[in-house]
Amino acid sequence: MCYILKKSLMKKILTKRKKKTPFDYQASENYVLPSDAKSDINNSYYFSAHNEECSFFCRLGLRISHKELWFFYSDKSVRLAFDDLCFNGDSPLETHKTANGWAVNFNGKATDNNGKDVSVEFSADFTAIEEPIDFFSSMATVRTAIAMAGEKWNKKFFGEVQKNNQVHYEEFGYLQGKIKIDGVEKQVNVPCVRDHSFGMRDWDYMNNHLWLMAVNEKSQLNFSMVSYPAMSILEVGNFKAKDKKMAFVISAEYDRSSISKGYAPEELSVKLKLDDKSVLNVKAVKKDQVVYDFQNGDYRLIEGTAEFEINGERYHGILEVGINKDKTRVFNGKPIKKLKV
Repeated sequence: MCYILKKSLMKKILTKRKKKTPFDYQASENYVLPSDAKSDINNSYYFSAHNEECSFFCRLGLRISHKELWFFYSDKSVRLAFDDLCFNGDSPLETHKTANGWAVNFNGKATDNNGKDVSVEFSADFTAIEEPIDFFSSMATVRTAIAMAGEKWNKKFFGEVQKNNQVHYEEFGYLQGKIKIDGVEKQVNVPCVRDHSFGMRDWDYMNNHLWLMAVNEKSQLNFSMVSYPAMSILEVGNFKAKDKKMAFVISAEYDRSSISKGYAPEELSVKLKLDDKSVLNVKAVKKDQVVYDFQNGDYRLIEGTAEFEINGERYHGILEVGINKDKTRVFNGKPIKKLKV
């Protein structure tokens, strides 16, 4: 079957599936890791807040055997980082649902920019100001259809597709609270993206990926690329401009080779076309980064903080790149110019 027919057929199948199984926000918010969950089942909470004054992100990844912890905070006078990707016991990082959103708390030691361990107390509340964006049901159907139509269809392919059964959604809002560093308190009131995902996550299953997230006071950009054994490249995204409806990415132009070398580039430019017929010219400049090696080095994730310019407007956020230890698996070993994008 030719590519054009496969893409058309897959769009119809995916559209029907979205109507049949709509995203259940309340059920997803209340998801709890089952006591008999397998080791590759993950329940992950991530918060990322940025502006001119500071950058903050944290991740609490819950598994049946351990927790994956990140905590990062920086401003013009300090940089703090803590991580333990195989943590057991009482976690210094916690998050829980509240009446109006989610609370985030960290109470423990973090390493500052001088290599010194300092006492950190962080307490903040996240409140969403936009509707949640589900990575399956919300994004432009054509993007997934293109990703699937570009592969060879057989029993093995469809079996691989079924393996990746994650629920993954994001919310844009504000994080408000305080951080106390060795007894010195600072206020935090920053635009923030909250990310929740659960289901199968074997880090070694991914070939490579990219995530761009940029925020300012009223607007938010999300663009992601991921490569799996079943799909060599899947690219989706959304953009919420001030006083406008949410728009979704239908095509992307950028140097894909620059994010396939095992590190996060110092700069990255991306041209995005949206379903409202607008075009975004995005430039990201990396400012800092933390490197995480998952599953004994199976997969390396570089979490970079970055400054952004989007159509001349200033944003701050994340430039994240990941790559499998087996570099031959990048984009399933396919030449970048031959990828269906």
